[in-house]
Amino acid sequence: MPDDKPQPHPPARCGWLGSALAHMQNALGLNQDRCLHCLRPFSPAFAAHAHATTAPESLLCPQCRTQLVPYAGPRCPRCGIPPSDPQAGNSICGACLQNPPPWSGAAFYGLYQGALRHTLLRFKFDGHLYLAPLLGNFLLESVACLPRPDVIVAVPQHAAHLRRRGYNQAHELARALHGLSGLPLSSRLLSRPVPGQEQAHLGAKDRRSNVRHSFAASPEARGLRVWIVDDVMTTGSTMNAAASALLASGATRVDAVFAARTPLNTATEASDMQAMRGECARST
Repeated sequence: MPDDKPQPHPPARCGWLGSALAHMQNALGLNQDRCLHCLRPFSPAFAAHAHATTAPESLLCPQCRTQLVPYAGPRCPRCGIPPSDPQAGNSICGACLQNPPPWSGAAFYGLYQGALRHTLLRFKFDGHLYLAPLLGNFLLESVACLPRPDVIVAVPQHAAHLRRRGYNQAHELARALHGLSGLPLSSRLLSRPVPGQEQAHLGAKDRRSNVRHSFAASPEARGLRVWIVDDVMTTGSTMNAAASALLASGATRVDAVFAARTPLNTATEASDMQAMRGECARST
């Protein structure tokens, strides 16, 4: 039987305090939607589809959306590197002709420069994990060129590195892509039992030796088509070692999926990254 007794009202002071807090939040713009890139308030233009609340239109203001656009120029179909001569079109680059990568196809959103580079640096080094849904959407826009996989895996980190950083940015990207696409995600298929140095400070030759034999793949990979997810591809050494481990364990196909591709000129990447880290620190 329903209780017909009148329910007590909260004290007037609580109601007044709640109204005051709400007014203060509105005045400070705390209840407004904010652009994930510039953090300024804006009114999202929600898209009429299943992922409207995490679509780029609902996460970025119009100004930042124009800066974070996908790369639409020519590229190598194997590693994604843009050619030095734009007239070359989508032809396989010399490096991939000489040493074909173990993965079959590559998909990425944009070049590692400008606003996209700044976003990825904040995500990777400053712990801005709230950017994962945005970057996951970028990956989702990029993978239409690839055949559907059986499973997604992230480029893993060694346990010591993971403890130092506290998270694996590649896993956060893979998890976002999994949530948006519904594709299975596994953290068991690929591991990194051998530690290595930070790749950002190494040249191409040292990168290759640094990650060689770093990865181990589970026998469960046998017969599977796998997407390997990472944040940035520079020389491809990390992706090469990870894909080789999966194929050695019996994966039937491996494709590389990454948010950004470093252009051809990577000679000053380490010093440039240090400068960008400082810029990120000053802007937070």
